[in-house]
Amino acid sequence: MKTLLDRTNPLFPVDYAFRDIYLLATAADEEESAMDGAVKGLEGWIACFEKCHLAGVVRGVGCDGAGSIRNQPELLKTAHDRGKAV
Repeated sequence: MKTLLDRTNPLFPVDYAFRDIYLLATAADEEESAMDGAVKGLEGWIACFEKCHLAGVVRGVGCDGAGSIRNQPELLKTAHDRGKAV
């Protein structure tokens, strides 16, 4: 996320085209609240861009290893559907 923030901050004074911001995050923790810090950090960045808003968050909890997201087909479908709608 730091790379995203660092690379997009120079866009602040220009007429940027992005409006909807989505966060797709995974964590080994089973609690959805595990990503609250990441969401809050992203919301702080979004607050600097008046034309933007957080359009959605997909929280992949319980992903504790490579490929473990495959065990959550509903979550993958949600992420796919949100991406298709962009």
